[in-house]
Amino acid sequence: MSNQSQEQQLKKYQLFDKDIEGMFDDITAIACESCNTPFAMLSFIDTNTQWVVSQNGSFPSQIDRKKSFCAHTIENNDLFEIPDTLLDKRTSENEYVLQAPCIRFYTGMPIINSDGITLGSICVLDIKPNVLSKYQKSILRLLAKDILSQLELRKKNLELSKLKELHHLITENNPDLIFAKDSDFKILHANSAFISLYPQEMRDKVIGYTTIEGYNEEEVEAFTAQDRLAFELGQTQTTEKIKFPSGETRTLYTTKTRFEDEAGEAYILGVARDVTEREKLIDKLKKSNADLDEFAYIASHDLKSPLNAIKRLVSWIEEDSKEILIGESLEHFGMIKNRIDRMNSLLKDLLNYSRVGKNDGTPQKLNLKETALNCFELLDLPKDFTIDVEDKELTLPRLPLELVLTNLMSNAIKHHDKPTGKVKIRLKELKYDYKITVEDDGPGIDPSLHKKIFQKFQTLKPRDEVEGSGLGLAMIEKALMNYSGKISIQSEINKGAIFTVIWPKTKSTDK
Repeated sequence: MSNQSQEQQLKKYQLFDKDIEGMFDDITAIACESCNTPFAMLSFIDTNTQWVVSQNGSFPSQIDRKKSFCAHTIENNDLFEIPDTLLDKRTSENEYVLQAPCIRFYTGMPIINSDGITLGSICVLDIKPNVLSKYQKSILRLLAKDILSQLELRKKNLELSKLKELHHLITENNPDLIFAKDSDFKILHANSAFISLYPQEMRDKVIGYTTIEGYNEEEVEAFTAQDRLAFELGQTQTTEKIKFPSGETRTLYTTKTRFEDEAGEAYILGVARDVTEREKLIDKLKKSNADLDEFAYIASHDLKSPLNAIKRLVSWIEEDSKEILIGESLEHFGMIKNRIDRMNSLLKDLLNYSRVGKNDGTPQKLNLKETALNCFELLDLPKDFTIDVEDKELTLPRLPLELVLTNLMSNAIKHHDKPTGKVKIRLKELKYDYKITVEDDGPGIDPSLHKKIFQKFQTLKPRDEVEGSGLGLAMIEKALMNYSGKISIQSEINKGAIFTVIWPKTKSTDK
């Protein structure tokens, strides 16, 4: 046994606290009486010192370990006896033998805990040579066991006390409302957050009360409905608006769980989270979403209709005046129609962007190759471009997957610097995610621009060179965020680009 292990064990019992004084005096008294000796001592030993915590006699409370009889005891696993200290070379020169109190007899029993660590000893001493009887030795062994039992009980009580302090610290510093009720709906425990919702003059009447004593029968029935359900079912969860005696009305998300004590008596533990501000925020978001839906409707109807009408008028004027208009005038009419088409495209992309995440559908089993080929055909892109897609199955919502594949393929081909090219799509199934890569053999993208391309309305080339609203990659990123997914790019100039999509797996609803 190392001295360090011994000292660590002693600390667990807090043996040097003041409350240990007098705790074992009865045991040392019994030891003296049973063994018929004038002295008895209970002590604990660390690296350098023997600490005497109880004694019958007048020994120092601290003894140098080198001068200690008990230092010999703790090196044994059972009772240790010196019939005559003057005749034993281990003690013949000891100052407590040669000087007062002139100890001539010593017997000690080590106190060993369940971890096999020797904490100290219980011993008896006499001023004349002696030998204990078999009965007296058994008494000393029983006293050592009793001491150890009390020490273990002390350690458990200390641990429980620490747990109680920790529990108190957690509940008192928890912003949630925590409470416990008995089967009569009386509050037996409540943390400060719960009690603070009551006016100061009512806080003394929370613990031990139902807090609804002043309500009528119908109100009481409604107030305790969830309590009754929790006792019946074992647990309930509900969101409810409650008006507290302080006059405040708060929205609480409450979980109530039934538990029983040792006697089988049932109680419920309630944890209520104040979600008032969250609910207000949700209401604001709902209104904001409604406003966005209204904007999307206006954009798709009220704005597109006049744009189409303007385009028709421009076409009519151009047709009626084609014999008059020459040179730059004809180019200007073409530019007007081009800008109208671009505006229509932007409105369409804005509408699509606002709809991302709505009505995405449930996850279903899909074939990556079939899905990608369908998207490719709808793009109406040059025939000289080809795609190479792995024939693999995956389970994802169809519409968001089509949006991601369509925009990535469209970008790869639209920004290509050659009349022919190839897009390669691969799927790797990870433990928790799908990894989809879309690789092209185009001109690549400067690493300094990798962050910019995911921003809304950002394009790498002027719109006169490449048509686009700059919303494609922003839509992909928004769609993936709804599923805790992400997209990244690996690319350099003249080396093509690889877009990597990490999409968490979902369960299929197909039967």
